[in-house]
Amino acid sequence: MKNFRPSTQPVRLEQRFEETIARYDLIARGDGVLVAVSGGPDSVALLHLLAERASAWQLCVGIAHLDHGLREESARDADFVRQLAERLRLPLHTERVDVRDLQRRWHLSIEAAGRKARYRFFQETADRHGFNKVALAHHADDNAETLLLNLLRGSGRLGLGGMPPMRGGCFIRPLIRADRADILDYLRRRSLSALADPTNSDNGFLRNRIRNQLIPLLERDYQPGVRAVLHRSAEALRDEEEWIESQIQTLLEQTVIARPSGQLTLDAGALRRHTPAIQRRVVRAGLRRVQGDLRRIAFAHIEGILALVNRPSNGGPLHLPEDLRVQRRGNALTIGYGDSDRADENPSAAGIDYSYQLDRCGVVTLVETGDAIALTAIAPEPDMDPAAAGPLTVFFDGAAVEFPVTIRNFRPGDRFSPLGLGGTQKLKKFFIDHKIARDQRRRCPLLLSKGRILWVAGHRISHDARLNRQTRQVLKAELILANRQEVITIRQP
Repeated sequence: MKNFRPSTQPVRLEQRFEETIARYDLIARGDGVLVAVSGGPDSVALLHLLAERASAWQLCVGIAHLDHGLREESARDADFVRQLAERLRLPLHTERVDVRDLQRRWHLSIEAAGRKARYRFFQETADRHGFNKVALAHHADDNAETLLLNLLRGSGRLGLGGMPPMRGGCFIRPLIRADRADILDYLRRRSLSALADPTNSDNGFLRNRIRNQLIPLLERDYQPGVRAVLHRSAEALRDEEEWIESQIQTLLEQTVIARPSGQLTLDAGALRRHTPAIQRRVVRAGLRRVQGDLRRIAFAHIEGILALVNRPSNGGPLHLPEDLRVQRRGNALTIGYGDSDRADENPSAAGIDYSYQLDRCGVVTLVETGDAIALTAIAPEPDMDPAAAGPLTVFFDGAAVEFPVTIRNFRPGDRFSPLGLGGTQKLKKFFIDHKIARDQRRRCPLLLSKGRILWVAGHRISHDARLNRQTRQVLKAELILANRQEVITIRQP
């Protein structure tokens, strides 16, 4: 918490809780904090710690409880959390889902489906009710278990960093530097009751076997206090990973060709100039950018993608979990989701979806088509004729263009105000009315400013961008075709 000093009272959990919030700046005064409460000891302790400080820290605290529908006692759990919310006079947000049904639909393990359902519920609830933070009760022992779990799965340094104190600027873990003994001691001192989850003793789950069998074995026969050792190792690795990732993000940005919604296209040629270790890191960063995380992405998947990058010709698609697909065409390595049956209204299905951003005047080459767009600022001339330059060169009123501008191709539902029409029109109808072939529709660049289409390149500018008597600055835009003999059939009216 900014400008917040941890208390000096020698009580372990309270002090660890406040120190963690201060160290990682997890909470600021005035935040809305939604606490994920299952009813177990960890979440009950976290809820009371936050509720006790809500007034002093000017927090708006709420409770979120998701009933997974997996156990007969789940209704009892929900009732316990409801009573807890009533005692603390806090708003409660609950939902029940059928995780087994979600498991079948999402093709995930029961654990993965439950986790995905929880995070989705927490995020949607926070967004709907104005909470900017979601507090999770993971602690240091959980972190130690996660390190071992990822190690056994063959994870690299990224997975060995364990659980971060904050994820995505929203999910926070204020207890991540406290252990389970701290939490149980706090509940005893405060005479607080909590529920026991019987699934924690089910050794059919790998995490439970690590918690109940492997870690006790390591503590007894190899390293006393191994949980603390593993947690410290995870913290050190995570700190190093944060620095490495900052470098990788820079390399990723230098490699990105296009980033349409749900996809990312990387320059395979640029990737090949790096060492295999950097290639792996950049590819992982690209996958995380598209998918949101790296769950179910194994080392073999990364190596398969690198094989596409380094092969001498086109390849793919490579099918990954969650219907994620990777294919290479030329130097364009595209990461995205499964094909759509509606190729005409979903250019990504044709493999040529693209989007670029210009922060200032200059030239951008569209790798997918070979065409280029050039923007130049010029002074207006009294006798300037906007129609005289031809379909490949147009002039805009500079006041109508705000940088950064986006250059992309057609998206379903696109509309614009064609010069001379006197109203808006669906871009698809404009293409049909002017008999523009489907392959040309998908190739045609659009220039947008603040989300408005100002130019259907080679065809028509927007009425909103036309030159007028008040024009003081002119923006000249040129479409430079890769195929100079391509026929442009529509001229400015």
